[in-house]
Amino acid sequence: MNALEYLLSLGGVARVHTLRAKGYSPAAIRQLAAAGARQPRKGVWAHPSADRGYLSAILNNGRITCASAAAFYGLWLKDRPPRLHLATRHCRGNGFVRHGYTRFPGPESVPVVSVEDAVVHALTCLPEVDALAMAQSAMTIFGIPRAMLESELSADFYGNARRRLAKADGISESVPEISARLLFESAGLDFQRQVKIEGVGRVDFLINGWLIVEVNGYQFHSSREDWRKDMARLNAAQLLGYGTLGYAPEQVWNSPHQVLDEVHRMLRRGQLAGRDCEHILLDHHGRPMRTAA
Repeated sequence: MNALEYLLSLGGVARVHTLRAKGYSPAAIRQLAAAGARQPRKGVWAHPSADRGYLSAILNNGRITCASAAAFYGLWLKDRPPRLHLATRHCRGNGFVRHGYTRFPGPESVPVVSVEDAVVHALTCLPEVDALAMAQSAMTIFGIPRAMLESELSADFYGNARRRLAKADGISESVPEISARLLFESAGLDFQRQVKIEGVGRVDFLINGWLIVEVNGYQFHSSREDWRKDMARLNAAQLLGYGTLGYAPEQVWNSPHQVLDEVHRMLRRGQLAGRDCEHILLDHHGRPMRTAA
């Protein structure tokens, strides 16, 4: 692998000492100019195709973090950040959201913080849905221990971050579900999440023991056949006497008042009709859990 190929493998930008540490001679590094690379600052080489976030991080002596690191690690995120989030040890530079010190070593090859630091920064910075999404997906995908994250948030001024982390309980399976959960909690609804119902299967939400709410859409299914199966599940629930409502993620995000209005209307209708059908709920092992009227 020549110097250019190695530079491109790093996202198109690297410090000279990184190239030298890989064994490239000063002459080989200077030849990068013939391939179109340039030095935006002494000690840094960048190709025109360089990742803009990596370039900004290196030029500002920082590392990408928080929401900006979500894509690198494949963490859940509702909204892409409008500005780059960087962790720096200084207060210079502008055009990015600044975060403080890092606690764990990040990747050696690219200027990104560790997944643990990205989550800690997210819990103190982002809107609640994105903070929960990053924390929960980090614990699910990477097995990050909750206790370790809690230990990094022990100071008094991290109280809000600790409350957010406590909500990342591993039950919700997507950003839309987390958004719906926060919406239903804000409305004071009595609900359960990821409930197994005999003859139906697992449902996203069960409100008041009889109203099923699913938050998904065709794009969130791996195939059209999976989407058909999901529709069949809701039909089975209706035949068993459950009420059902289904929403696309953008309805939860863009029209939350309409979603709550429809849920409340269904609940009022259920109260007027009387819910006297008995249904069997199953626990996570498929065993009968309780009877709901």
